[in-house]
Amino acid sequence: MKKILVILTMLVLVISCGKKGTKNDPFKDLGNNKGGSSKQVNEVEKYNFYVGVHNQLLSFEKSAGDYFEDAGSEAQFKKPDGSINVNLYQIPQIIQQMQKAKEAKPKWDDLDKSLDALLPIFEELQPLAQDMKGYYDGKDYTSDNYKKAQEYHTKFLELIKKYEAAVVPFRTAMDKKVAEQKESEAKMYQKEGRMIAYNRMTIMNVAEEVLAEISAQKLNGANFTSAGDASKFKALQEKLIKATADYQTSIRDEKLIKMEGKKATDTHSFERFLDEANDFKAALVSLIERIETKKAVDEHTLRNSFFLENEDGTPENIVKQFNELVGEYNNSIR
Repeated sequence: MKKILVILTMLVLVISCGKKGTKNDPFKDLGNNKGGSSKQVNEVEKYNFYVGVHNQLLSFEKSAGDYFEDAGSEAQFKKPDGSINVNLYQIPQIIQQMQKAKEAKPKWDDLDKSLDALLPIFEELQPLAQDMKGYYDGKDYTSDNYKKAQEYHTKFLELIKKYEAAVVPFRTAMDKKVAEQKESEAKMYQKEGRMIAYNRMTIMNVAEEVLAEISAQKLNGANFTSAGDASKFKALQEKLIKATADYQTSIRDEKLIKMEGKKATDTHSFERFLDEANDFKAALVSLIERIETKKAVDEHTLRNSFFLENEDGTPENIVKQFNELVGEYNNSIR
């Protein structure tokens, strides 16, 4: 059976439709019975609820993957050398976020319907995760020689298989909605002359192209030095260098800073995003260098997802750096 939940998909971005207190503020007309503005706000709110669901699911997958590294992903529970840490803290948040997303207006058929299959799985997972955490935290396995561990493992594996099937329609619908929202927002930024926001989004778009290329080449820590095509990544590196330079220029322009509702002395969030963008750019350089020099990953690192995603130049490290870039992007637009 294939290993379960080993690839961490990229996070996605929250969106905004203008800065509060400006002429573009979508919130300013809510009390004036202007339906268009109210509808716009509702759509942004619902979209961001779904972004929360998507990103929490990725966090859950990582935690579940950590469990499978210790206990194995086969039907037979694998007794670990040490203790097992079961911390699926995301489940209550996922349930709450799914309920909010589905109830929010307007109705989005494909996304809303996808939660009909996902939500019951997490409602079933919640008490199981609590029982597993108590069992391992309290070291109950020392008294029953892991008998209960096998029962928990079997049930957890069953639910994860259901999850893997149910999450596919959600991801398909979410990818479509993300593409629509990003295109709409980019056009808005250009129309309004908000070049800081536009250049920031351009950086994200190029970074996503890097991840898309990793996916297209089917690269991972085990094969990227033998199967990777560095020339494709070099072309993206040039695009990223230009996008980062354009953003750096724009955040030094006081007029553009003011358009984002900021003062020239209050640009820390812009600078932090630039730092993360430079870190991602450096990670891409490391990937290119390792492909060109054929510097493979050692077996010990390959067996541990934490070491693998923190190893310079691996595809997994690129994903980690991208997700940190997304986090800073989301912080910078709030």
